[in-house]
Amino acid sequence: MYENVSEQRKQELNILKVWAECAGDTYYYSMPQSRFDKNMEGCEEEEYFKAYSRQRKIGLEEFANEISSQIASIQHSEELHYLLDGYNYDNGNWTVMQCLSNPCCDIRTARMVYWLMSPDYYYAQYGDLEHVPESDINIKNSKVLKFIEGKTLSQGFAHGLSSEYEDAEVPKTNEYIEKIPDALFADGN
Repeated sequence: MYENVSEQRKQELNILKVWAECAGDTYYYSMPQSRFDKNMEGCEEEEYFKAYSRQRKIGLEEFANEISSQIASIQHSEELHYLLDGYNYDNGNWTVMQCLSNPCCDIRTARMVYWLMSPDYYYAQYGDLEHVPESDINIKNSKVLKFIEGKTLSQGFAHGLSSEYEDAEVPKTNEYIEKIPDALFADGN
């Protein structure tokens, strides 16, 4: 996999992934400078230090816009897939949504994200994605899942990545007929 992504580009994407995770995080932004300095002591060469420092310098919105523009400028499905492959979903959904919103995002990337976010939990617990209560700790994930379903139904995802990019977590058959679109299953093409 990723034969069309050079080692240099992978390094650039790895850095972008870290910066994007920081763009979706507000924890360090409002922290007093002295506390930030103490928490980041010894981390000055790390990408997350550089990213959070820039975020604090130019502001949350401006920093998020910079990173969003970088992700939006990606024109290869394979690179978007690379950004989300192995993504730590504990880091929030900002990076995920930026990638999914890119017109070059492939259905195989969307399926990977969709099934790693466990839609079956929401369907088993609440019957659908519309009735997930605000009190559910994972309400934000259900909104990402709804976005994926909507974009899938409107055929908004690219279809260029080969089957080697299909994540092992993606089921082959639809056990949720009339709930989850067939295209979100491995046999759904």
